[in-house]
Amino acid sequence: MENIEAWTSVAPSEAIKKNSEIFKKLLEKDPDAHIAFELNKESNPNLKNVSLQTSLMSKVFANFPEVLLIVRSHNKKESALYTFMADGPRLGSSFEMSKIVYVAVPKDETHKGLAQMFRVMKSFNPCWPEIRIFLVDPYFKGAEAIYEAFPSAEVVLSAFHVCRHLQENICHLSLPTETEHILVNTLKTTMCSSTEENLRKMHSILHQYVKPSLLTQLKPAWLLVDRIWALHRWRTSSDCFVYFQTMEVMNRDFNDLYKKSFSMYSTISVLTNLIQQHSLGQGLPEVRACSLEELALLDSKNKRTETVVPESEMDFETAAMICESLNDVCIPAAFELCQKELAIAQESVRLIRDSENTANIQLFEKPSEVNWGKPKTCTCSFNKCLKLPCRHILAVLRADEEVLQPDMLSKPWQKDTEGFESMLPVSSDTLDILKGDRKNVPEKQLFVDSMTSQISQLLAECSDDVFQKRYNSLRELADAWIGPYEQVKL
Repeated sequence: MENIEAWTSVAPSEAIKKNSEIFKKLLEKDPDAHIAFELNKESNPNLKNVSLQTSLMSKVFANFPEVLLIVRSHNKKESALYTFMADGPRLGSSFEMSKIVYVAVPKDETHKGLAQMFRVMKSFNPCWPEIRIFLVDPYFKGAEAIYEAFPSAEVVLSAFHVCRHLQENICHLSLPTETEHILVNTLKTTMCSSTEENLRKMHSILHQYVKPSLLTQLKPAWLLVDRIWALHRWRTSSDCFVYFQTMEVMNRDFNDLYKKSFSMYSTISVLTNLIQQHSLGQGLPEVRACSLEELALLDSKNKRTETVVPESEMDFETAAMICESLNDVCIPAAFELCQKELAIAQESVRLIRDSENTANIQLFEKPSEVNWGKPKTCTCSFNKCLKLPCRHILAVLRADEEVLQPDMLSKPWQKDTEGFESMLPVSSDTLDILKGDRKNVPEKQLFVDSMTSQISQLLAECSDDVFQKRYNSLRELADAWIGPYEQVKL
């Protein structure tokens, strides 16, 4: 019984003994399981909250701690069942039930209730500092509790839950059958191949077929938040199909189970039996071979410092609205460049307002000053050279919960301006380099491209004298490396 922790000592011991029989049976089957529960302080106590982790769950957690997907189920009393599942590019394809790492029913979904659940989760799993990302549904309101318990973690909307949200709302719009069929089928295709092009196409189709008054509840702007899809895009088309199908079945089964249970005891008993039954003989999921780019997804947004302002629940909406306004105002090339700047702005930002019209922005770099006049300008090289909204301007927009306006970028970048493409501040070749199309590129080439990009940026952000010195140094290095018989093109 060392694995069972009864936090309350007020309840009669006989009641505790009677009500904990189910946990004794679980421990007999799985002696290395972890169970923690709290009883209501009543004459006939029942469970106030419970946390459970089988030995297999512990092993899966220890092997794949980086990304955790939270699946929530609710019963008629609005009590919530939290199921945590391992996710991320390191996880090979396998039955979803074998990816469950932790199950809990918190006292409630307040900050205090969730904080207690996360404390127990940390006590069960010494590897908790390795958690990088929590994937959540759009209605989850516990981001602050996660940030408090896991300071280095990031909270991101999960592709599965966004897909469910879109599909359910499309079906509730009472659209013509043919229109609904087109939207649902296009959505399924997009979810199984969530490229930027397909996501933007889906976004456009929703705007084409759905009235503006109904679009609000759909939240189509989430399709343009690349961070959501980058954490899903590593799956192949066939993997996506299996993933969505099995997740949907599991989600439905858990919801049905929790709604029909008479008590928390029966819920935990049936759920544990279900998990053990389906994971019996499964063992640990396979480790998937990842590219460097896929592994970088796990660390690209975790470099927090004490000056970083944590994301609130509103940040999902704000970033989505900015993405949508970028899509509405900019030509595709400008949209891609600004979307990357927004992703950097979302990682970490410190905003210091100097006056009504200016603000100092500091990311992981030297501070830059944003002038909030007309047009909006910034002291950084990106804004000076390209005349596009940089990460600093987008950070101010995000902080003020505003969207992009046409006067924030020069005319050639705007969608409604025709015949100005030749007047873009950069050549088409330079634009291709800046956009950095990195799909289906070998890892070695990605490394070379990354170094080339950094060198190009250093050469672009300096005076003529400094440029000539740097260029001559590169010339000497290249000639010394290759030899005097072949001129290296720089």
